[in-house]
Amino acid sequence: MPNLRGPDERRRRLFANVILSVILYGAPVWGDVFVKKSCAQPALYRLQRSIAQRVISAYRTVSSNAALLLARLPPLKLLATSRKNTYDRIKELRRQGNVEPINKKEIKESEFTIMCNSWRAILEKPNTPGEFTKLFIVPRLEEWLTRDTVNSLSFHLTQVLTDHGCFSKYRCRIQKRPDSTCFMCGMDDEDDALHTLRDCPTWDTRRLDMRNKLGLPRDFNMDDVIESIMSSRETWIAFSSFVEGIMREKEDEERRLEGLMDQPSSSSSPSSFVVDDESGSESS
Repeated sequence: MPNLRGPDERRRRLFANVILSVILYGAPVWGDVFVKKSCAQPALYRLQRSIAQRVISAYRTVSSNAALLLARLPPLKLLATSRKNTYDRIKELRRQGNVEPINKKEIKESEFTIMCNSWRAILEKPNTPGEFTKLFIVPRLEEWLTRDTVNSLSFHLTQVLTDHGCFSKYRCRIQKRPDSTCFMCGMDDEDDALHTLRDCPTWDTRRLDMRNKLGLPRDFNMDDVIESIMSSRETWIAFSSFVEGIMREKEDEERRLEGLMDQPSSSSSPSSFVVDDESGSESS
């Protein structure tokens, strides 16, 4: 599933749900054992993290917390527990002869709320990975998990929602750039997702148009952005279009700068940075 020109998020989620259905087969039987002492947990969590990263077209450096949140895939132990509890409660209704569609729906909604509260408690623990993404997704967790699937995440949109992408701060952290200053505007500001979206003067004209469409204040933050794009299909499309345009330009400029740096030794050494358009991965 290449990050660029590959399946969209809806098709990726279909793939993910098939895998999770296989993993969680019979969860009402083994769910409590898995949560308490299963030695299979580490391997399954690595698998789920990989699945989540593919669903949202993310870099492999994106943490489990951020990937699972954006992909709307609760941790397996919470899914298994929720399915077991739902099964047990409906089984008890059958025993009482009180199985009605409305009752089953109430049980499922109740277990969904319990699962969200449990996940939120895990995510709100201090000093855990994915802090950038958690800050604006966790406060509206239930709304995010049930958002319209038509509004898809893309490779570039995921970059700005994780702060892992073509940003000098991230590139410096993985030792692909010497410093974290913005290479687009030449200012001394640290180049991260918020600088790219809100402060870099390179895209002032397009940014003004985007802000007007989303109804954002001048000094908006990521919380303002998420609040706006989740309110309607139109705002999601407007923001996605803005992000796609500026991130592609950043990548093109990054390639150009790297090419200039490598010109004196181009005959003997390859470029230090290549973005694989098919996989969206970085290679040396």
